[in-house]
Amino acid sequence: MRKTSFHAGSRSALWRGVSLAALAGLSFAASGPALAQQAQGEATESEKLDEVVVTALKGGSQVIARAPVAIQAFSDKVLTERGVRDGADLIQMIPGASQAQEIGAGYRIFSFRGSGAGGPVGDGMIGYYLDDTPFGVPNNQAAPPLQYFDIERVEVLRGPQGTLYGSGSMGGAIIYRTKSPSLSRMGFTAESELSGTRDAGDPNYRVAGAVSIPIIEDKLGLRVSGGYDKRAGYNDIYQGAPTGTPYKTDANGVVAKNLQAVLLWKPTDRSTVRLRAWRFSTDQDYLNVMNSVDPPYAAYQGTVSGYDRRRANYYSGTITHEFDGLTLTNATSYQKSLPGGFGVALNLGAPLGIGTLINGGDAHSFVNEFRLATSGDGPLHWVGGAFYQKARGLYTFSLDFPSLKLGGSTITRTENASVFSEISYDLMDGKLVPLFGLRYFKDDRSSESVTNGELITSQAKPDALTWRANLAYYPTDKWMLFFNAGTGFRSGILQSQAQANAVIADGVPTSISLTPDKLRNIEIGAKGKLFDDRLHLSISAYDIKYTNLQSAFNTSIGLSAFANLGDAKTKGIDIEASWDTPVKGLNLTLIGNVNTSEFTNVIPAFAAANPRNGDGEDLFNTPPYNWRLDVNYQKSVGLYDVFANASATAVGRARNSDATVNTLDPYQLYRASVGVRKGAYEVKLFGENLSDERGPTAANGPTLLAGPRPRTIGVNLSLDFN
Repeated sequence: MRKTSFHAGSRSALWRGVSLAALAGLSFAASGPALAQQAQGEATESEKLDEVVVTALKGGSQVIARAPVAIQAFSDKVLTERGVRDGADLIQMIPGASQAQEIGAGYRIFSFRGSGAGGPVGDGMIGYYLDDTPFGVPNNQAAPPLQYFDIERVEVLRGPQGTLYGSGSMGGAIIYRTKSPSLSRMGFTAESELSGTRDAGDPNYRVAGAVSIPIIEDKLGLRVSGGYDKRAGYNDIYQGAPTGTPYKTDANGVVAKNLQAVLLWKPTDRSTVRLRAWRFSTDQDYLNVMNSVDPPYAAYQGTVSGYDRRRANYYSGTITHEFDGLTLTNATSYQKSLPGGFGVALNLGAPLGIGTLINGGDAHSFVNEFRLATSGDGPLHWVGGAFYQKARGLYTFSLDFPSLKLGGSTITRTENASVFSEISYDLMDGKLVPLFGLRYFKDDRSSESVTNGELITSQAKPDALTWRANLAYYPTDKWMLFFNAGTGFRSGILQSQAQANAVIADGVPTSISLTPDKLRNIEIGAKGKLFDDRLHLSISAYDIKYTNLQSAFNTSIGLSAFANLGDAKTKGIDIEASWDTPVKGLNLTLIGNVNTSEFTNVIPAFAAANPRNGDGEDLFNTPPYNWRLDVNYQKSVGLYDVFANASATAVGRARNSDATVNTLDPYQLYRASVGVRKGAYEVKLFGENLSDERGPTAANGPTLLAGPRPRTIGVNLSLDFN
């Protein structure tokens, strides 16, 4: 049953608008000059899988097909043709990845290979890097709410990155490479989009643009980009029970803004200075979680105006200098997460009744990384450096229920440093390459918690030595095999003595500073080409063990606290395949993962308090499979290039960390697009969630359900004069 409060007149107007925009765009494309420098119906050299270059391994550029790790790279062209707008779209294209939690459009937590098993507590387990420095603050796992416009490339490393990326990258790392200005010619890119979402009374629209200006030819250039994305709300709000006329309709609208400036300076042929300022924000009325996803509504909200607010300023600078056979890089960043958070009304039943929950906070982080890497043609390859971070994160909460009023805040501070190095050597003329790396990490961490006026402090100084060993074998120019093993590490959560005492009273050992959790990964893989190089294949099998996994613990006296629950393990196989079929212009791309996972060595008292965490139980937030198939077609017809893309995504049944919603059913998502391009101009019609899947695909409780955005149909117009 679907919501029926949408007015027929407004729907007709919306679809008339989309249709007119499509016709206008087709005319616009047909009349534009043919400015493209090559036929768009064929892949450029940089888009062929065996030519895609990545820099995530920090030792210089490397062809992805020869990189001996589980790594993916998505160019701006691929992101656009596959409809990637945000992190939730990107996760669908990563084997073994899933969404562990969703609250609002700006608050999503993702998981790789079981890293979400302990829940959304503590520091991040996926590292997010904006170019050369991390985005993240202590005690927060949320992904940056970025718009995927003016991104040159996204690189994804699966598995622990304990040596090159350190703490916070236990599950893997996602690196966003932003575009730099051209130093030789001006360029301009723009796009606009209009669409309609089922159950939404208003249209969605988006505009974005970028301009590149060479200020001093071959020396100094500036690139400025920005975007505005408005997604209409589609859920109804009821003050009480979901009957009668809603209090509000179409209430969870989202506005995302993005503004970025990049200044590139080349004082010499060997030196580069790159400065960047980036501001992004996501503002949502009410939340993505609701009482029902089909039909979509939130009940018992009273007159509370729910919200989710995320804003951040990010400044960075990277200096590189090329010596003879050696590259020096120094990257610095400052992140300022402005005050934000979410608010929601909740009906918790007797004895608490109906009340409100407000979470908020702000944060800042300063980071500097200095590293050296070999750049010559010799057999010895080395990268090493030092990393420093000083960060502070503030978390505030307020509970206001008839029988419970509670408020407080926690400030977590960290000042950490690490040194790291990886070294490899080419044997047998480069056919066999062993590598070994180490990283030593030292953290000085403290917290100050205030609950109803009472101040409690705690402190810890954890350290860790992580390692990576890799062996790559290149038997032919078309095939490679690799063995990769390594460890990851995350600092322990700090909590109050009262929380620790309550956990200990329930028979579970803990302290004000949890034992850091660790991860060990063993992986073997192969990459190669078949059928006259038309089929590119990558496959890897991994075995992961988590030790002292940190988790939330609900004590018998009702106080929320934290403890190390025990261990966990997961085994799986990742598959990536790309096939240029015999049909000219038709390409099929497949990614997939199958895995098994379970909790092991769980502390008996922890398992007794929550049997869902017991030995042998499947890990939370870890679907047993995820698959995605993309079909891409391009064909030149006279002066025009016609293109189409269709994809199907399937995600398996997953255990949910909230006991009141035990499992999340398997689901499938379908999308498609078709368009025409002439020179610099392009128009595209697209459909997302074509089967109108509602989920839920995430749940924080039986009345806090989230699902995919309902079926959305629209048109996109773009031009590119770069």
